[in-house]
Amino acid sequence: MPTTRNPGIDSAEEIAASIVICTYRRPELLAACLDSLIGQQVGGASPGSAHEILVIDNSALADGRPAVECRQTAFALRGVPLRYVLEERPGVSFARNRGVAEAAGALIAFIDDDERACEGWLERLLEPFHRLGDAVDIVAGEVEPDFGALSRPDWLADDMLHFFSCRWGWDSESRFLHEKEWFGEGNCAFRKRLMAGRAFPSDLGRKGDGLLTNEGIIFMEMRSAGAATYYVPAATVSHLIHPDRLNRRWLMRRMFYQGVSNRLTQRRYGLEEQRWDFNVNMAKLADLDVESLEGESLRAVIRLYYQLGYAAASGMN
Repeated sequence: MPTTRNPGIDSAEEIAASIVICTYRRPELLAACLDSLIGQQVGGASPGSAHEILVIDNSALADGRPAVECRQTAFALRGVPLRYVLEERPGVSFARNRGVAEAAGALIAFIDDDERACEGWLERLLEPFHRLGDAVDIVAGEVEPDFGALSRPDWLADDMLHFFSCRWGWDSESRFLHEKEWFGEGNCAFRKRLMAGRAFPSDLGRKGDGLLTNEGIIFMEMRSAGAATYYVPAATVSHLIHPDRLNRRWLMRRMFYQGVSNRLTQRRYGLEEQRWDFNVNMAKLADLDVESLEGESLRAVIRLYYQLGYAAASGMN
């Protein structure tokens, strides 16, 4: 599978961290993400202060390659290798696993192609590893929504933002996360050694335009095995909320597939599956004017679509 490497990089220089960007057919967003990484620094007192950037393109069309190749010289002038890797097996899990395999750094940071790193993002994300040493295994940052040229819809309440992988909001100060406090794969860093004997599950996670999720369950594995996770709200990225997702019908579809993903995850790990007793008139549900819902009515339908997805997963392999 093709890989492109930077010209003019001293391969003897120690790479402290690898930034991995998994992308799928969004070259304009990938370009903006890469531009936000120019000038980012590792910081700290770790051995080696260099970092590299790996773009893992999950499209057989390789449409992310031009965005990478036209920026390689600019990054090389700053001493940052920028590499392009084509991973044709469909699914973000294959892309994440390829990124881990290709990474030269002892620390790996993930940022998504529809995100942009805010000023000082990388240094803040990696700072706990330098300051606290082996007491920290995983660091999670915060994700702020970016609505682009559109206004935030009135119906999109703060407690719904995490459905769009934004605004975890665990605290205003940095601290260790508790067991049930989660984070997103789009803004985190971890020690590569934690991946020994592990892989992102290829039956979960996004494939193309599909909405399956939960490939990040691998971090739950790590944490269950004792990996300490630190939260840094100041290590922030902005996440573009795509215009075609800013409607309630997309959110219903999103929640249906979250239900599917959660049940498949529980089955994979032998966890107790939930049971609900509910009757749904599908004809009436189909006629429901979803786009008129807000507040508690919207939340109730969100829960219903989640439960429908969860129930639908019972017959899936």
